[in-house]
Order: sequence, then C-alpha cells, then structure tokens
Amino acid sequence: MVSDVPGDDPAQVASGPTVADWTTREQALRAIENYGIKLPQRVAAALLRAPETAPLPDDPRFARNKVYVIASAQKSLEAAAKRARDHGLDAVILSDAIEGEARDVAKVHGAIARAVKTRHHPFVPPVVILSGGETTVTLRHKGKGGRNGEFQLALALELDGVDGVTALAADTDGIDGSETNAGAFVDATSASRMRQAGIDPLAALAQNDSWSAFNAVEDLFEPGPTGTNVNDFRAIIIRD
Repeated sequence: MVSDVPGDDPAQVASGPTVADWTTREQALRAIENYGIKLPQRVAAALLRAPETAPLPDDPRFARNKVYVIASAQKSLEAAAKRARDHGLDAVILSDAIEGEARDVAKVHGAIARAVKTRHHPFVPPVVILSGGETTVTLRHKGKGGRNGEFQLALALELDGVDGVTALAADTDGIDGSETNAGAFVDATSASRMRQAGIDPLAALAQNDSWSAFNAVEDLFEPGPTGTNVNDFRAIIIRD
C-alpha cells in the first residue's frame, strides 16, 4: 500500500518527499489527519489562517538568510575525543548516526569492547570508544527508563565481569525517557551489584525497567537539563 502523503505519485513517494512536497496548507492538513496528530488549538487555528503556500528556500526573501550549525552530534563526539586526547587517552569515533534497537546496539558495542580488551583489536587500549545517534526501544512492558538506560542495561549484561571497562550513555538534553536521569554508568560490576540489590538485570531488561535497576545501585547519571539536544552520547573507556 502506497501512502498518499505528501503526493499521489508512487514514484515520488518511493524516492522520498522534497521540500516542495510539504509547503501547501492542504498537504500539511492532510498529513496531520492521516497521522492522527493532535495539535494544540492555537497551532491548529494558525495553520488554518496560514498562506496557501509557504515560501521555498530559493525565495528572494531568504537571499540574506544564513544558517550556521553550532552544535551537532558529530561536534559533541569530536569535543569528547579532544578532551580524552588532552588527557593522554586515545579516542575513536564509531559514528554519529547509529540507530536501531537499544539492546541490539548495546550488544555490538559490548562485542567491540570485549575484543579491544581481550585481543587489542580493532583498537589498542587504553582507548575511549565514542558513538552517537538515536536508538529505539520497543516497549514490551511498562517499566521506567529511556533508550540510554535500556542500552546501558543490555551493555551491563554484555560486560558482566569484564574488568577494565567503564561506559556512559546519555541523552544530551539531560533527560532520558520519563524520569530525571540522562542515562547511566556501567562497569564490570554493574550486573552483579544489581543482583546483590535484589534485581535481576535480565528480567529488568525484559520489563523495560532500566531506571529501577540503575537506581538500585546508584549509577544513574543526572546532570539536569542541558539546554541543547544533539541526540545521544555514548562513551566506553577500555583500560589495559
């Protein structure tokens, strides 16, 4: 089945929408209706009063307009890599656009960390492995936590007992999910300390309840709102 948003041409839909595809009021209203978006009353009223067609980027009114990117996921990773190198620690950036199920992405990161620790491949420790992007959590139950907590809980299981590895995953806006933390810290003892606190980390992961697991061992990362958002930030330090 081919969606009729933003246009009726199957070839256009297959190749993805262009800027022009989303510029008319009719198209915007049709997209809102098709996706069941509930707009605040003031926004809906403003949209109904909007001009029929929005100006395109090449409109003469934008001739003096300039856009500067002052913060991005890549810039945050580069800044972290520089800070690490300033302290004598090598740093590598995997990617600033990693996506996928948080627990699956954690397995890949965990496998890389174990290989570095045990075989000095593909990087030689001491090193910090950095990555960004935005993972996804498929909710199976009603636990507490967000995608970074879920990533870290899965990583804690992958790194259970692997000494010399420490990790942080956090949302750069300071809030991960519905709670007050941005993410959590993980090391070789995280899973075992959760068990000692009466929490089965595997069961907590199945319940999408990463917040409760990390709260029990006091490993939540709570910096508060940062005032910016450049997706997620992950850092795994592997020592000799």
